[in-house]
Amino acid sequence: MSTDDQPEPAADRGAEAPAADAASAPAQPEGQVQPEAPAQPEASAPVEPVVETETSRDEVVVRRSPRYGAFLLVGAVVGALVALVLSLAITPDPDRVAQDFTYDPGQVFGFLLLGGVAIGAALGALTALIVDRALARRTKRVVAERDETHRVDD
Repeated sequence: MSTDDQPEPAADRGAEAPAADAASAPAQPEGQVQPEAPAQPEASAPVEPVVETETSRDEVVVRRSPRYGAFLLVGAVVGALVALVLSLAITPDPDRVAQDFTYDPGQVFGFLLLGGVAIGAALGALTALIVDRALARRTKRVVAERDETHRVDD
């Protein structure tokens, strides 16, 4: 085996490394002391994954729309409040209660509550449909860009 094929001893490699660092370091004027760099552990640099980004452009329609559930809920609550007000406003005459068969005020409220919630929810849905139609006139067509980034495997 020739001497060119043999690896260099560790002591020889360590002696050459500071010379290479000194050659690549910027020259400092004489008389100034260069601060020592903190010691960095020798580790292999992390390999960053190769990523590829694809951009596509699409024409989309942008418009606002109401939340139907919210309109239904508000309509049902308003219907329940109307049922409560009506059941309190319609009180039977005490003389008539003694003579005829009448319903208890709690029962009247229950009947009105069933009808009021159903009618209120239906009116809320109708209102949401009207608002949706009014907002549909303000539709805009815009161009949207979509970026897809994925890792490229070797």
